[in-house]
Amino acid sequence: MMVGALGYGYNKDFDRSHVEQIKYLENAEAAQVTDAQGRTGTMHPRIKPIQQQCKVLGPAITVDLPLGDNLMLYVALKIAKPGDVLVVSTNGNNTKAIWGELMTQSAAALKLGGLVVDGLIRDIEANKERDFPIFCCGSVPVSVEKNGPGFVNGEVSCGDVTVRPGDIVVGDGDGVVAVKKENLSHVIQKVEHLQKREEKRIAEITSGKVLPSWLDNKMEEIDKLHQKERVLE
Repeated sequence: MMVGALGYGYNKDFDRSHVEQIKYLENAEAAQVTDAQGRTGTMHPRIKPIQQQCKVLGPAITVDLPLGDNLMLYVALKIAKPGDVLVVSTNGNNTKAIWGELMTQSAAALKLGGLVVDGLIRDIEANKERDFPIFCCGSVPVSVEKNGPGFVNGEVSCGDVTVRPGDIVVGDGDGVVAVKKENLSHVIQKVEHLQKREEKRIAEITSGKVLPSWLDNKMEEIDKLHQKERVLE
């Protein structure tokens, strides 16, 4: 249900029928998730966690902010549900903070899953001490206005990746990856396969097989290529 209008309003909810599946990605790394979907969905590395050993996982509540304003972030806090991750586009704002310590306390009290913002926050030292995952581009002391417009739960671009409400966000020390909700089942299956393959490879290394088996084949291909080149010379 949309309230207001495109550009200045919000959608109160989205399809959550897939959200129960998220638990199968609880032990997944962002690197495994992007590999599982063909190395796609990775946000620009300018977006990094402010805390050490920080992880985020949950359905996206998307927020599109105009330059110099964060009114719609408060609307997002109002309509978000526990576990939701705020995914925020600031439309290139690189001079003002759209989030601070008090908002972190509110989001944590609401049991939200975290914040991913292609922009700046403030009160960074205080926020580092909070048990609330924050991924952003950095910090600056100056804040913004609260007048609007903006939109909650529409399609946004965050870290050069398109994110829609209900898409799944996975983040850790490597960065943030978005999974399209219709691809979630496929990604889960691929991640499980990758995790088993990594476990097998770790066991091989431990047992003394330090280098992967495919390396010899690749080196043979290189050698054959050079032999052909020498024949043609």
